[in-house]
Amino acid sequence: MKILTFYINNKKYGVSIDNIITIEKNDRKITDIPKTNPIIRGVVNVRSRICPVIDLRMYLENEENELNEDKKLILFDINEKNGALLVDNTDNIMDVDTENIEEFESDRVKTKVVNQDNDVFVLIEINDFDDFLEH
Repeated sequence: MKILTFYINNKKYGVSIDNIITIEKNDRKITDIPKTNPIIRGVVNVRSRICPVIDLRMYLENEENELNEDKKLILFDINEKNGALLVDNTDNIMDVDTENIEEFESDRVKTKVVNQDNDVFVLIEINDFDDFLEH
């Protein structure tokens, strides 16, 4: 499985590249949408696509991410809907053996964790954002 790794608040995360379209600099205007879920920062036009921007820092840490050109947008497509993940920075694409992906469950959270080559990070499931993409 190929995983794109990225950072939020200096913490490493990953996402499968299966639904990733491209990675862009956050150098365009994000238009606010009133009365939306707080993790939706607004919408952005990227390559003639209107994409809701999901603030992963807000989603993961309940803290709003600063908007500037140093941030990255990871554009993705699920169920014929587009979206963009706002992240601090992207790292690289790595091959991960499926036996190195483990399920982790606590009282409130069920997630997957990658444990490969002394590198441990949370794997974000892109399909978890499908409900946020209605537009």
